[in-house]
Amino acid sequence: MLENYKEIKKRVIEVLHTKTEIENRESIPQDNGIFSYNNGIKTYVGALFIDIIDSTKLFKEVEKELLARILRTFFREIIIILKSNSNYRQIGIRGDCVYAIYSAPTEEELSDILINAIEINTFQKMFQKILQQNQFINFKIGIGLGASETLIIRSGKKKGGINDNIWIGDAVIDASKLSSEAGRNNLDVIAIDSNFYKKIKYLKCNENEQYQNYFKEEYSPKLAETIYTCDMIICDFNEWIENGMK
Repeated sequence: MLENYKEIKKRVIEVLHTKTEIENRESIPQDNGIFSYNNGIKTYVGALFIDIIDSTKLFKEVEKELLARILRTFFREIIIILKSNSNYRQIGIRGDCVYAIYSAPTEEELSDILINAIEINTFQKMFQKILQQNQFINFKIGIGLGASETLIIRSGKKKGGINDNIWIGDAVIDASKLSSEAGRNNLDVIAIDSNFYKKIKYLKCNENEQYQNYFKEEYSPKLAETIYTCDMIICDFNEWIENGMK
């Protein structure tokens, strides 16, 4: 039953009129204890989302116990890859989507997120082969990456056990939307927003002059702007997959 509505109004007014104390930081602290319910941190963030394509069909048509084994395996291995990057600050699962949000103030740290995406893309090729060999249903994925300056705040009920960080900026939104476009309609598996791409472009081109050739310039209806896509893989890992994984 709804609690005292007068108390609800009082609480709403109080929060709406409490100014958020915003602190600019070079990176996201690892300790969430720095967040209160009236402060916030502004810093540069990178986000990576992995979305299962046609998941509705998958959930409706595949026998539930078998699907449980497939998804448990898939999510477990993806999370291991995401956690290998020490700059992650949040990893989670939303329905059929796995995501990670990273502290990424430099081009090098954004580049590490791209490497995670490439590792996941290569892993998925192996996972598809294993599913085929076992005559299990297969599925494809889309990977989205975004980067932006972001305001991070804490929200929820104090001492209520239900609270989380809220990420106010383009990085998380763009990565989420791009993961739902990537791998579909002739787009490559990995889709990157323009801000992320511009940040790493010159760093990577200095390492490898052919780097720009790996990406295609595309248009994203969901973002209403230019994006960049690729199907980059870990070469020796992929060669082992193609040679039978023995």
